[in-house]
Amino acid sequence: MSKLTNEIKIIKWIVLLPIIGVILTSFILTNIFISSRYESHNNEIDKLQEIHTLELKRSIKEKIDNLTLLLNENYKNEIIRSKHAIRDIVNLGYLNLNLMYKNHSHLSKEEFYSFINERMSKLRFFENKDGYFFLYDRKDAKVISNASTPSHVGTSFKNIEDIKGTSLFENFEKTFENNKNQGFATWYWNRPNSKEKEKKIGFIKIYEPLNIVIGSALYTKDIKQKISNNSIEFLKKLKYPNGSYIFIIDSKGTSILHRNKKIEGVPLNKLDEKIQENVTSIVNKAIKNKSAFIEYQQSEKLFKGYVPSKKISYVRYVPVLDWVIGTGLYNDNLNKEINRKQELLEKNLENDIATIVFASLLVTIVIIIIILILSKRLKNIFQYYSRSLENSNNKLHKLNEELEDKVKKQVNTLRQKDSLLNQQAKLAAMGEMLGNIAHQWRQPLSAISTLASGIRVKKEIGRINDEELDKDLQGIVTSTKLLSNTIDDFRNYYSKDKHIKEFKIEGTLNNVLNLISANLSNKDIELIFNIEEVFIHSYENELIQVLLNILNNAKDALLEKNSPRYIFITIKKQKKNALIEIYDNAGGIKEDIITRIFEPYFTTKFKSQGTGIGLYMTKNIIDSNLKGEIEVENKDFTYKNEKFKGALFRIKLPFKI
Repeated sequence: MSKLTNEIKIIKWIVLLPIIGVILTSFILTNIFISSRYESHNNEIDKLQEIHTLELKRSIKEKIDNLTLLLNENYKNEIIRSKHAIRDIVNLGYLNLNLMYKNHSHLSKEEFYSFINERMSKLRFFENKDGYFFLYDRKDAKVISNASTPSHVGTSFKNIEDIKGTSLFENFEKTFENNKNQGFATWYWNRPNSKEKEKKIGFIKIYEPLNIVIGSALYTKDIKQKISNNSIEFLKKLKYPNGSYIFIIDSKGTSILHRNKKIEGVPLNKLDEKIQENVTSIVNKAIKNKSAFIEYQQSEKLFKGYVPSKKISYVRYVPVLDWVIGTGLYNDNLNKEINRKQELLEKNLENDIATIVFASLLVTIVIIIIILILSKRLKNIFQYYSRSLENSNNKLHKLNEELEDKVKKQVNTLRQKDSLLNQQAKLAAMGEMLGNIAHQWRQPLSAISTLASGIRVKKEIGRINDEELDKDLQGIVTSTKLLSNTIDDFRNYYSKDKHIKEFKIEGTLNNVLNLISANLSNKDIELIFNIEEVFIHSYENELIQVLLNILNNAKDALLEKNSPRYIFITIKKQKKNALIEIYDNAGGIKEDIITRIFEPYFTTKFKSQGTGIGLYMTKNIIDSNLKGEIEVENKDFTYKNEKFKGALFRIKLPFKI
């Protein structure tokens, strides 16, 4: 009953959790969307303000830049027209001078010059009647006629200088260089009835029959004034939407053109302080930066009936006219436009939010209905699988019990095999050791036999004395000790006393060599050492067995090779390990089997010569007991100028286990 109750609870949670998840997900996603839309809305408003402001700024900048370009072009064109007018006047004067010369050639030079002055000084032209002719003789530089300064007539033209101290005669003569007989020149001259010297643009031409110069000029100020008047009349006719207008201020701050006509021509110091401050800022920034956007609060007194508001103006300095020209827009108009678009965006935002909320609720309801329908089917499926699972669990429990019995039997089998393998390894090692002992004992036993036979022969022939007897007996004792030491080494090798201690690897190697050195020397095997002093904390007897197995393998491999036969032994101290390398010149291990030599029962020898467990046990001892590692590779090397190849066994042991 309890199990069924738990299953019903699980089914309820399986149904409820998705419904709760859907509701929470729908709520979270809806809030995220609404927040995103609000953020997007705010970004759109900011972007709208930025784009709208930039667009309006671009519009007024483009308007002023175009007008500035037009004014500069008008100035250039007016200068060109003025020059043409001066040249045409001088050409008319030239024709008149030529006519007078033809009609009065009978007159003397002085009389003719006087006649020219009388006729030419009366001529006036241009709009303000400031235009006149001047003439002088190139040879002696005598002034023939000058209507503006009659006192100069008859005097030397070389003595007349402009405000820069340049002689007008020399200035004009430069115009005639390179065989020119006419050209334009500029200089400074007093305006009639004025002490102020102003710049003039003139045209001069040589009347070659008499080598005299005739010329006329215009004041540049008059040209600029004409351009200014024409430009102002043109700008007054321009109409702009949204109440915008063009204003012009000279460099002194005097308004030349403005929507408020009352301040036009009024000096800056006569205006309201707030207006003075705005105008000064506009003029200074325009002259300094050539052009600039300026934001300022418009003065209440400048426009009656207008609510003061912030204004953005674009101004540009026109050097040729010494004007600051500009236009602007009021933030009120800008804000109205932005508010209109903002209301539209907010309305769209409300519609979007209502739509997403409705869609979210609809989707949530549909999903919940689907979940409820599926839950009924899920309940039936759950109950079916619950029964199936219970049956499967019963079968699995039975299989587990059977598997445990099989595992126990297999473990016992493996333990028996391991025990047998260890026993075989010990018997194989004992066989090797007995062979080594036999080799070690052969020489001492031979010496004992020889000494005993010698004593007996000497006694029979009566030639033995006490000194020789003592010497031979001492030799027998020495050989007996060698036999005893061999037995001790054998006993130590098979000692069951295993404990960790500190020992020097070189000393352990010497103990191994004491057991097998006679066997190696009998086979003409030479040992070559490269040994450093290295101490480790480990099992010495285990290491002895490892070294014996590897050296015996090397010996067996070398027996298949003719002399020379070498075994190289290296002991080094590394950063983290003690390194032992043992390699020979027996030709190495075949590449197709080198990866298998540490497998149990695998041997490269004839079946009658090996069991195949020596290297397997060696690796087990190093991995399990000595906590080190062993690897093998074939090595090519040179020794005594002769190239060799052999198997290299590399053992790495920790300094302390």
